[in-house]
Amino acid sequence: MPPDDPALIDAFRQGDEFAFVALYDRYKGAVYGYCAKMLLDRTAAEDLLQETFARAYEHRERLLNSTSFKAWLFTIARNQCLNALRKRGREVGFAPDAPEPPSPGATPFGNLLKSEQAALVSRTLDQLSPSYREVVVLREYQNLSYDEIAAVTKTTVSSVKSRLFKARRQIGEILRPWLHPDSLPRPSEAAASLTPAAQPVRLS
Repeated sequence: MPPDDPALIDAFRQGDEFAFVALYDRYKGAVYGYCAKMLLDRTAAEDLLQETFARAYEHRERLLNSTSFKAWLFTIARNQCLNALRKRGREVGFAPDAPEPPSPGATPFGNLLKSEQAALVSRTLDQLSPSYREVVVLREYQNLSYDEIAAVTKTTVSSVKSRLFKARRQIGEILRPWLHPDSLPRPSEAAASLTPAAQPVRLS
């Protein structure tokens, strides 16, 4: 957080219009990016960007302190995205969080996601459930800490790590043909594997 953010946020909480505009300019890119990747629809993301900041201004008295502003803002954006997905008739479920070890370090598909190969990224994110997609977007794109993601999603750090581990594992499976094309069987090999092995001819 830039050093002048707390002063801006305190002024915003008191209704300062200039502070609100400054915060909008500072965070609009991050909020738009989050909405765009959650909805995979740029036009809808533009609408939700405006709605998010309108609601933030309307309910600014609910912001408890300046250090929680970023998580608070993303929580509003998250709620708008989930409402939009429900209106589309898409299932917005949250998978149970069985204990899983956190993913160790950077992963190859993380770099591929960040490369912004738009079509591939969109197809990949679209195959994730909202609960998995949001932790990937918040972590890989918005660089939120585990604590911040837990605050946004109203869950625990261990739950965030579990979802992120499972989401990365699922993304790895989805992207395996692009990451490891040589690991896929060749057509001739695949056909051979479907053919019963020839039996030796026994002479009577």
